[in-house]
Amino acid sequence: MKRALALTALALAACTSVPASIAEAPAAPAAEAAPAWRAVDPENLIIMVVPTGTVAIELFPEAAPAHVARLRELLAEGFYDGEFFYRVIDGHVAQAGREFEMASKAWTPVPFEAERAVSADGFTPLGSADLFAPEAGHRAGFAVGRDGGQEWLMNCPGALGMARDDPPETGNTEIYIPLQPRRYLDRNYTVFGRVIAGMEHIHRLPRVDPFTEEEMNALFGEDEPLAQQMAQYRRSKNEYNIISSAKLATAIPEAERPAYEVMDTASADWAALKESKRDYSAIPAFIAPPVNKLDICSLPVPARKVGE
Repeated sequence: MKRALALTALALAACTSVPASIAEAPAAPAAEAAPAWRAVDPENLIIMVVPTGTVAIELFPEAAPAHVARLRELLAEGFYDGEFFYRVIDGHVAQAGREFEMASKAWTPVPFEAERAVSADGFTPLGSADLFAPEAGHRAGFAVGRDGGQEWLMNCPGALGMARDDPPETGNTEIYIPLQPRRYLDRNYTVFGRVIAGMEHIHRLPRVDPFTEEEMNALFGEDEPLAQQMAQYRRSKNEYNIISSAKLATAIPEAERPAYEVMDTASADWAALKESKRDYSAIPAFIAPPVNKLDICSLPVPARKVGE
């Protein structure tokens, strides 16, 4: 490109004069503006280390309490440590856990929690129409859709969801992260968190397909030498997708514990950021008038590591 373009947000302020009789009256307390950032609760913060870097994930227990409780259990026992993102499909999802059920103890399924009934209090509308939901917006920094009194978290890139078999209540341990918007999964799979830092490290994971049925039969068949070869082969395919560790921030000593903040979606800062990404009319190189629309998955709510 011959020139780099940058947009700056315009701040508008309005002043009015008041009669002296009113000015002399005691001033009413000024309404406090919503803080621009909120702290992420360490009970809801996952720190995951993969070969490409460190990933921070925020959980949303209000949306799917049983799923969050299960993940906390799994993290406490080190379930994902040494396991892999064994299914990384370009343009789709990265899925992690224990690929083979027979290699893990049985975990009871968790209830299906893909959507819930909740009031609109605390919901911030996006301000643009959505293709998949009657209303789109944010709650506590998470992209959500609404239909009447029903609400669900969306499968935008970086969302954390639970994989399952065909019946709804069969999710237990396998998690996935969309690499691209997979909105057709909305309300069909339970989403209960999102990546707030390090999504680039998930994108950099090598692509790998899950085992075929033939490979599975060989791995768990009666031919022990062949099974050993298959296990070594599978590990070699996944060696660059290994999860070195995954734990809640509360499991890290407080002095070493990373802390994150997320932009408050009730704040003026978020409203201004949305507007700056919706209105590109100031770019002189544009020939056709901009559509002044914003897609829910194209603008993740910003997060930052405290102290950086």
